Amino acid sequence: MLIWVIFVLLAIFLGLGYYVIHLAVTGRRYTQESLAAQLDKPAYREIRETSLASTGWVASHAHEELHVMSYDGKLLHATFLPKEHAKGTILLFHGYKSCWQIDFGLVLPYYYDTLGYSLLLVDQRAHGLSQGKYLTFGVRERMDVISWATYMGQKLGQDAPLILGGLSMGATTVLMASCFDFPANVRAIIADCGFTSPYEIAKSVLHRDYPRLPVGLLLPICGLFTRLYAGFGLHDASTLDAVRESRYPILFIHGTGDTFVPCEMTKEAYAACTSEKELILVDSAEHGKSYLVEKGRVEEALCRFLATHTE
Repeated sequence: MLIWVIFVLLAIFLGLGYYVIHLAVTGRRYTQESLAAQLDKPAYREIRETSLASTGWVASHAHEELHVMSYDGKLLHATFLPKEHAKGTILLFHGYKSCWQIDFGLVLPYYYDTLGYSLLLVDQRAHGLSQGKYLTFGVRERMDVISWATYMGQKLGQDAPLILGGLSMGATTVLMASCFDFPANVRAIIADCGFTSPYEIAKSVLHRDYPRLPVGLLLPICGLFTRLYAGFGLHDASTLDAVRESRYPILFIHGTGDTFVPCEMTKEAYAACTSEKELILVDSAEHGKSYLVEKGRVEEALCRFLATHTE
């Protein structure tokens, strides 16, 4: 009997390890075909055509493929779209197992054509053309923000304004980085539907998807696997801790209908933030869809926020 108990426990342990390492924290690299397949899912149908077309939209503009070396030796990639007489440059960090086409395809023309900003479309580590096998829910990605901001400051000159922007895990990335002392170029941060910490988002998702599991017992084991294989712990960084020390103005955006990253997480971050701040809540908007649901209102907020901090 004892042998069977040990066998079952071992099977659970190994199964959980497989879930964490191979499903939860392994990055994703899209081809145009796999991107199209992802966008065929119901959650993406409203943005499918725009997201697919965004690759061609970027290709039709003058652009550069840029690389920086991360603090831990990974070659990171981004696509830079310089705008003539730009008001500034917005560095965009995409979300969990996503890409800039999905997360920003809809808003790129507004930033570039309407508002007149250059764009840096970052491939987060373990995504796109950036090296790395594992994503870290913002823990190591926040250090990559320093690399990109420093590089772009040197490339564009110290008087060229930089704005850090992110969606979902990308928002978490820039918020976790908000406590750092960036080059003087960095003026402000835009964070759309970020979560508070790796631990809290893991707990929230597991409670939602597996309500009968003993989440409190499983999360420490999950943290052990992320530490052993991906080099980070679930408690290693928190947006709440970071924004308490931030000196950068932050525009928080979140949809109240978000069932992936609870809107309460952005409310908590907004409450904790001690720098200049603004909060836009979009009624009933699902995860990452605030711009889609209330385009006019979000555009007005973006326009005003960017003008305040770059002009």
